[in-house]
Amino acid sequence: MVITKRIQTTYNTVLRAKMYFFFRKSIWMYLLGMLMLGYALPLENAGMLLSALIYFIIFALVILVPVYHFSTQMMVRKAHLDANIEFNEQGIIIRHIDSNTIETKSWDWIKRIDITRKDILLIVDHPTRFLIALEKSKLTAPEIQFFLDKKKG
Repeated sequence: MVITKRIQTTYNTVLRAKMYFFFRKSIWMYLLGMLMLGYALPLENAGMLLSALIYFIIFALVILVPVYHFSTQMMVRKAHLDANIEFNEQGIIIRHIDSNTIETKSWDWIKRIDITRKDILLIVDHPTRFLIALEKSKLTAPEIQFFLDKKKG
């Protein structure tokens, strides 16, 4: 089976990948840090947990949201990708539209495949975290089964 999809880096796709990695890993660090801050400096008339929650909300709104917004904009400009990616049993072929170059990757290039309710997420083995998100609604049942089989083995 051969599956060909067009992949582009846009603000939404990059932010979606950043949010995926944030909720998968980073959120626990921030919550633990705010819990320790809530323990060390509890707010008046609020317990440790409520203080930690307030600190986290303020930290998210004042620091995280702007940082994620501006870093996403910068990444879209810096790491532009517009390619047709072909997935087959043997490997992955990336045909860059802008530069007319072709890359061939083995399935080892995909570090992990995560399947969510809406998406199939291919986490790529790349120095910077890179994710290819394929919406299930835009895939046929055999294409979804192809990625399920690849995930298993």
